[in-house]
Amino acid sequence: MLDENHHLIQCIMDYQSKGKTAECTQYQQILHRNLVYLATIADSNQNMQSLLPAVSLPVMWFLGACNRADQLVHQSMSQNRHDKK
Repeated sequence: MLDENHHLIQCIMDYQSKGKTAECTQYQQILHRNLVYLATIADSNQNMQSLLPAVSLPVMWFLGACNRADQLVHQSMSQNRHDKK
C-alpha cells in the first residue's frame, strides 16, 4: 500500500505540474482512502496496547521463579521414582 500511495502522489504531482487539477481528484480520493485506512489500523493498534496491562518486573521475576520451582519439583519427583526402582 505504501508503494501504491507513492505512485498516487507521483501521479497527482505530475497532473498538478501540467495544470490538470481536475484529473488529480480521482487519485486524491484513492490516496485519501488509503491514508484513512492506515490511520485506522494505527489507531486500533494503539488502542489495543492501552488495553493490555503492563507487566512489571517483579511480576515477571515471580512468574519465572514459580516456573523454575515447578521444574525442580518435577525433576525431584522423577529422581525419586527412578531411585525407588
